[in-house]
Amino acid sequence: MRIEIRVATDDGPTTLDLYRWLRRDPDVRGHADLCLGAPADDATMGAADVIDVVLGHGIAALNLALSYVAWRAARPSAPAVTLTVDGVSVTVQGPCDEETVRLLTGLLERRTSGSDLESV
Repeated sequence: MRIEIRVATDDGPTTLDLYRWLRRDPDVRGHADLCLGAPADDATMGAADVIDVVLGHGIAALNLALSYVAWRAARPSAPAVTLTVDGVSVTVQGPCDEETVRLLTGLLERRTSGSDLESV
């Protein structure tokens, strides 16, 4: 499953910080392939504007969600982050809690198409 992670209003440093955080997490690193890239739908953005993640199974989705929540908790003023799977996006802004983990895990485990946008 491919996931695209975008940081709102970012010129690269926050995206790079999140990418490095995820790469350092052994639970994510061991079950996901991560790379920095440009989004497919916007050729004007820079090379470090999105994080592409490929997950192999459900436990990897939970590990990714937990690692993201830990990153967010360490940066309370972090900008909104949008995660997109199969055309379905969730935008996370503000503090994260158990409900956020549940929504992110549900999105990351989703394999159907759609175009819903939900904010947390």
